[in-house]
Amino acid sequence: MTVSVMAHYVDRQPYVGVRPFRAQEAEQFFGRSEAVAELADRWRRHRLSVLTGPPGSGKTSLLHARLVSDTTFRTAGVLPVGRPFGPPPAALAALPEHNPYTLALLCSWVPATPPSHLAGLSLYEFLRRAGHPGRPSPFFVAIDQVEKVFERHARLDPHRADFLAQLREAIGELPDLHLLLSVRQEHLADLEAALGPLEPYVLAPLTAADAVEAVERPVQGSGRWYADGAAEDIVSAVATGRDAVDPVLLQAVCSRLWASLPADITAITVQDVHAHPGVERSLREFCGQAIADVAAEHNVSTLRLASWLQRTFATGPGADAAEAAAREGLPAAVLAAFQDRYVLEARPPYRLRHELLTGPLMNLDIDDLHPGDTGPERHLSATASALFRGDLAAAEHNAGAALAAAGEADLTLLARAQSRMGDIAHLRRDPQRAVTCYRTAAALFEALQDNVAVAYLLAAIGHSLLAQGLDVEAVETLRSAVDRLPADLTLQTELGRTLWQVGHSRAGVTVLTEVLDADSHTPEALRTRGEMLADLGQAESALRDLDQVRPHLRPEGRAARALALIGTGDSRGAEEEMAAVLEAGSGNGPALLYAARVRALGGDRTAAADLARLSLAATAPALTRHQYAEAAQLLGDTPGGS
Repeated sequence: MTVSVMAHYVDRQPYVGVRPFRAQEAEQFFGRSEAVAELADRWRRHRLSVLTGPPGSGKTSLLHARLVSDTTFRTAGVLPVGRPFGPPPAALAALPEHNPYTLALLCSWVPATPPSHLAGLSLYEFLRRAGHPGRPSPFFVAIDQVEKVFERHARLDPHRADFLAQLREAIGELPDLHLLLSVRQEHLADLEAALGPLEPYVLAPLTAADAVEAVERPVQGSGRWYADGAAEDIVSAVATGRDAVDPVLLQAVCSRLWASLPADITAITVQDVHAHPGVERSLREFCGQAIADVAAEHNVSTLRLASWLQRTFATGPGADAAEAAAREGLPAAVLAAFQDRYVLEARPPYRLRHELLTGPLMNLDIDDLHPGDTGPERHLSATASALFRGDLAAAEHNAGAALAAAGEADLTLLARAQSRMGDIAHLRRDPQRAVTCYRTAAALFEALQDNVAVAYLLAAIGHSLLAQGLDVEAVETLRSAVDRLPADLTLQTELGRTLWQVGHSRAGVTVLTEVLDADSHTPEALRTRGEMLADLGQAESALRDLDQVRPHLRPEGRAARALALIGTGDSRGAEEEMAAVLEAGSGNGPALLYAARVRALGGDRTAAADLARLSLAATAPALTRHQYAEAAQLLGDTPGGS
């Protein structure tokens, strides 16, 4: 075979590197046949199964590349592997209130569905529809990286308990559901605290024999092969214990070996393994790329970060790594970033993932410190990740870098980056800045003739105008969004909600009635119209809506239901709802106002005034202007209340 003919085959990279395998890469995934068989059997037999193991043990790869596509499940009802985190939807201000974990999971299951159509759904509501009678039974669902739910982030912390409650509801209420959860070993106890005792399958490191298979099998048909002893030499070099091989380090070495081999090599020998580029250099490049990526994403000097990592971890565990990072002026998120890139692990304390990395880390060369990708897409991806966890400084840095790298000619990248700038302003509660960024993005998407993107940016602009007290402009902008996509029930629901928030309650009810005439099972429309009707004093009609979505009511919905119940004379039911709302200690302004109205109708004017006063100070969310006036009136009607 001539080199020119052979090169047609060897150009294909048979190794995925340090990222997880994807579903379409099943033909490159080897070495886990025993684990696949055992886990598939558990998933078939049990309604709840758990896969666990340390970071980088291959849980994600096993789920995507082998388990979900296993022949056992091809005729069954099975969703793509889901995950409860991911890029938040663009134009965040356009969406109704939602649980970010839930929305991220639903978007990963049905990526072609607009996120706005999923934002009002609970896991139970979605899975009940997905597992419809026409779908094969049982219904198999896998959720990967559940550990992300237990990480501490200020933006996400309020949503953790609700997401776990949704998981429990889905398990309890859907008898045909077979749920498989994958979680890092360090968070297994957290999952058990939420769901009860578990019998997890622990994914061990690769055995030496499985690792050799993972080295040799992917290159079959490529025009190359491993000579005797070469694959075994790689496996021995990255072994982390007796008959234990780390999948990440194995892929790091193999992918770099393949990329550096001269085109005329067919039989890969032991000498080639040590020369192209060699295990030590491969691991240096692995560490260097991780450092450069983390530095770029968190706006930190690469050399400074490398030096800190060497001082803190190369001689042993970093017992006070978080404090050391703070003293150095480094964002706390860099520790989690290095854990996600398989350089560190937290047992606790934080330490290098393996002793094998000590030498490569200490011997880093400046040439090793190159990020894997420096383009605007990487910055946009980093922006989305930072937005999800609420790290707005990192999000702004990366969005700005994406804008700088995109260039004036790339309108799509400029539009996406400007939309993300609007999202950052929205999360910072700066609606004026959000409007400016969203309008810039809308103009760019208009030039690109992306009508859907423009419509949702108009909705985001409308909500941001509403937050500034510009009621007329807000309603006009929401109407423009609906005019762009007249069949979009989500935008119509948001228009109805906005009409209610500016004091046009009956017009809002009319819009939402049209939505429910089109689809009577739209949860967000039912919740919103039910709350409106309770506010208007139409108690029986309000209960008909609210009772259809009762398990998934937010605090204001439960308080509105209490208001409707007392309107029908059901004082006991109203008290039960009131107790649940007040026990949560909600800073929810509308919920506290409804509670105040319940107390006023019950004749307890002092308690009504106290709750009204609390509602005026609440911020999560705050009262709308017409609600503020109602609260002020309650105080004014109470002797000494004002």
